Amino acid sequence: MNEFNVIIVMNEAMLKLLKDKNLNYETNLKIKKYLEDETIFFRIDKENAYEILRSVGVKDDMLDNVYKKLVSHKMFSNLVRRGKIIPDDEGLIIRYNSNSSFSK
Repeated sequence: MNEFNVIIVMNEAMLKLLKDKNLNYETNLKIKKYLEDETIFFRIDKENAYEILRSVGVKDDMLDNVYKKLVSHKMFSNLVRRGKIIPDDEGLIIRYNSNSSFSK
């Protein structure tokens, strides 16, 4: 299971937990909608990505590591190969060019 799918599962678990405790889960409902787009982490800035990760339960000391995996060249290439990302899409904040270098 890739990191993105783990985030989806974590959000579902957090939704259930918040509902069971009768706590506000509106943020996680919004996140569920955002996560329908597998390219979301390539389209938002790092601060917003961290907020999503915190909301689904990623611990602060793991944020950077998880974020780097979600926006890795491997993940980008996988999305390109599957037709989910067009490399020159203007909506991307994070992209990689063909020689594996990061561009922003």
